[in-house]
Amino acid sequence: MEQESGGLRAERSPAPLRIMLFAPNGGRQALTGAEKYMLTLIRELKEQAECLLVADEPGVLAAEAGLPVIVHPVPPYHPSAEHGEAPDAAIRRHPAFGPLANLLHMRQPDIVLVSGPHPVLPASAAKTLGIPVLWLLTETVTDPAWTPQTGQRIERYADWIAGVSDASLAPLRTRASESKIFLLPPTRRREELNPDLHPVHRHKLRSALPVDEKHRIVGFASPRLKPEMGLASFAAMAVQVAAAQPDVRFLIAGSVCDESHYRSCRRLIDESGYGSRFHYVELEPHREQVLAAMDLIVVPSLCAESFSMTALDGWLLGKNVIAYRSGGLEEMLTATGGSGLLAPQGDVAALTDRVLKCLEAGAQLDARAEASRRSAEAAYGEDAYRERLAMLMASVRKRVLELRRGRKPGSLPVLRSNAVYKGKWSPAVFLLEHGTKRPFASAEAFRFYRYRGEDIRVVPDAVLHRFPTGRALRHDPPSPPNRPSVMLAKGRGRIVYLLTGGRRLPAVSQAALRQRGLDPTRVVRLPGAELLALPLGEALQGPADHKRRTRRKRKGRWRLGTKQAGRGSRGIRNNPARRRRLQRRKRTRARP
Repeated sequence: MEQESGGLRAERSPAPLRIMLFAPNGGRQALTGAEKYMLTLIRELKEQAECLLVADEPGVLAAEAGLPVIVHPVPPYHPSAEHGEAPDAAIRRHPAFGPLANLLHMRQPDIVLVSGPHPVLPASAAKTLGIPVLWLLTETVTDPAWTPQTGQRIERYADWIAGVSDASLAPLRTRASESKIFLLPPTRRREELNPDLHPVHRHKLRSALPVDEKHRIVGFASPRLKPEMGLASFAAMAVQVAAAQPDVRFLIAGSVCDESHYRSCRRLIDESGYGSRFHYVELEPHREQVLAAMDLIVVPSLCAESFSMTALDGWLLGKNVIAYRSGGLEEMLTATGGSGLLAPQGDVAALTDRVLKCLEAGAQLDARAEASRRSAEAAYGEDAYRERLAMLMASVRKRVLELRRGRKPGSLPVLRSNAVYKGKWSPAVFLLEHGTKRPFASAEAFRFYRYRGEDIRVVPDAVLHRFPTGRALRHDPPSPPNRPSVMLAKGRGRIVYLLTGGRRLPAVSQAALRQRGLDPTRVVRLPGAELLALPLGEALQGPADHKRRTRRKRKGRWRLGTKQAGRGSRGIRNNPARRRRLQRRKRTRARP
């Protein structure tokens, strides 16, 4: 704390966090579940940090995030088939590893955020540079061949692991330290669902189908109607419910992605004789309008879902949700008091029983839906999400502040100033100046300033990353901001100057340069205007130059008393022509 005017002035707050987020593989028409999760996180983080999004290509997430976007390829990594090779070495040999390390050197984020089970390359590059990694797990890993490898990589590279459910974190529980694991289920902003417009949306869609208000709708909703989402289970359950409940209608919402599977389900429905009571619509992009028309939502997922946004949206809109015990679905229904609405995975008879009991509840159905809405709001609402995120970010900030203290000038590694360095695993070359590393913008700039390959010193990337990245060195134009702060240069004339400290110091001889550790062969030719813009400083002399000048001075004094100097002993003062010649010679020597 500093004292000022009899009071206390608070210490300057630290600079905001710089977070680089690597976007998951995205959709071109609509957001995927992983992208929606990251979008929610971005909206919270950009209020408290400087965020930068890295994506393979501009997509829906980049358009909606409202962040600066860097288009940079991040290919998937497939483990090497070579046995006996260290995993880190195999990853660093990947062609995309070096460019990713370069990107991190240039942008210097405080943390790197990756999403999904397999973003190995950016996570490994960040770890190589000493940048902490926050790894988001938005899905469960069910492939037995991948689970051990994925868990090992996440444990190796992640400093924090945030999962949407215990099901997504299960593979890490036995490997990762509990201190780095955080539960961060997604949430849904109230304005995204537009609950105030719920009656309008409900009436509009029901009128379009058409379905009378007296008919209850049992719905199935999935962005893509894939077999693992359980459409076949829903169809088998629905025809049994249709036989028992004449006033019930059914709504299937989603886009067809497996034509043969979809036709099989439609055949089952049509052959049952109840096909007229089934309706089909797209789910996106107006999910909340479609869900508003339903009374009961069934989520018969046959895969271990990490989290179901369909179930969460249904609860927040005041709907009852019935589901299979699949991954995170069991956690969700248990947390909202709906464990009695769970059916064993794949058990169509049990699923049918749960749906019929709900429909037979009558007036209690609405009361149960309202209780589920309140429980979902408490467990997965915006306030609950922000509390969990605050705990995670407190740990992140603590670590970042520790790393920043290691980058202060007094704590930096001892490297030679005005020397050229590169990281062991990154191709970028930097000139170290005044505790800052300046990248060469191109190989042409490197050669223009007379640097050579043998000048490059290789150090660990983590050491190089601790130096802040400065302005790039460019040769077109070679203006003061674009060129090295210390260099040898000359114009059209013969005089060589040392440019340093914003001045040009003329060199009397090559020996004067060598005495100061400068190589006379590294002289850069600059436009005369660039040199004349700098004030002229004291000439650089070597010991021999000083003796030679002293001898010339003494010899000149002897000549002043001779007739060669002018008339008698009056010398140069009374010889205007000689004085003018000497002045012209002096100006010529000072000219670049």
